[in-house]
Amino acid sequence: MSSSTVSKKNYGVDVASYQSTTVNYAGAKFAFVKLTEGTEYTNPKAEAQIKSAKAHGLMVMGYFYANHSASVSKAMAEAKYAVAKAKAYGIPAGSYLADDWEQGSGNSVNGSTSANTDAILAAMQVIKEAGYKPLIYSGAYNLRNRLSISRIVKSFGTCLWVASYKVSGRQDYADFNYFPSMDGVAIWQFTDNYRGLGVDGNICLIDLKISSSSSQPKLANKSVESLSQHPVVKWNVGAVAVVSNAKGAYVYTSSKLDKKESSKLKPCGSVWQVFGLENGAVKVGKNQYFDGRAVYVKANPIAYNDAKHGIAKIVMPHTHALDAPKADAGKVYGLALNSKVEIQGRVGRFLKIKELHKGKQVYVTGNRAYIVL
Repeated sequence: MSSSTVSKKNYGVDVASYQSTTVNYAGAKFAFVKLTEGTEYTNPKAEAQIKSAKAHGLMVMGYFYANHSASVSKAMAEAKYAVAKAKAYGIPAGSYLADDWEQGSGNSVNGSTSANTDAILAAMQVIKEAGYKPLIYSGAYNLRNRLSISRIVKSFGTCLWVASYKVSGRQDYADFNYFPSMDGVAIWQFTDNYRGLGVDGNICLIDLKISSSSSQPKLANKSVESLSQHPVVKWNVGAVAVVSNAKGAYVYTSSKLDKKESSKLKPCGSVWQVFGLENGAVKVGKNQYFDGRAVYVKANPIAYNDAKHGIAKIVMPHTHALDAPKADAGKVYGLALNSKVEIQGRVGRFLKIKELHKGKQVYVTGNRAYIVL
């Protein structure tokens, strides 16, 4: 039976069609299996290698060899192709899936750092939304000089799988005197000939864990505390009401709460814009009211105060930080869908990103980055 946890400082391998369908290497606790390359090639041994890794008790993960270079659309397509094969061949939901981004075989690392990073973030977001944990694999030089590690780690946490070898040839153990120190390293590939077995050798720097969405705690329905305390709203929405009654809440046609709009309850956890309070009722539309006891109301100070700080969530794909608070501003760098950025107020509908870019203020359009209350 395959492992679902591997503690840090354990060894693992990564295999492709060059290796045997038997994945059983001395000392290895985890295995990455190459799934795809581009959107057409599939490793013909992938399914058998995954089954073998599981049978030998290894945590099994996957990767795809990138052909997308700095193209966001190609990166998303390649990630989707790899995800489909991961699911078909038995990579467990909640396991790790890496974008192998290096020079050669149809891939170029010579685009701008910003464009390269945009593509990587797009692929990783596809992986995340499919229920896998995204990683980016490349050599230490590429990670440091061809990508923005800070943006990647900010979006996906400890997610780097870095290749850097002490020597060319056999290595049985990782020598940390040669560790390529950088932020966000999850796994270090330290040799291309682990124990003389003709397979790449890796060591994990973090505890690895397969955790599927089905294992996540389900939403409790007993109290307001079980609801999301952080609804996401547009910059100009002053307040929202979140239905907190476990059974849901009725919408009434007046603040007297004497007539229901319909017999259908609005679900617990649903979020509504607030337009006012009347007689203890919460107005959420024209002639639409909630009983104030069935919802909780949360205000958005940023809608009223240009200088308020907060967190914004990117809600549209292909969003960029801008060099000025105007519609025709220049694009500075990409912001991954569903990633979060700290802001320090706004200029009209443009949010000011707290982190300066090369010492200069940058912005994000308010309809692309909603406020996390």
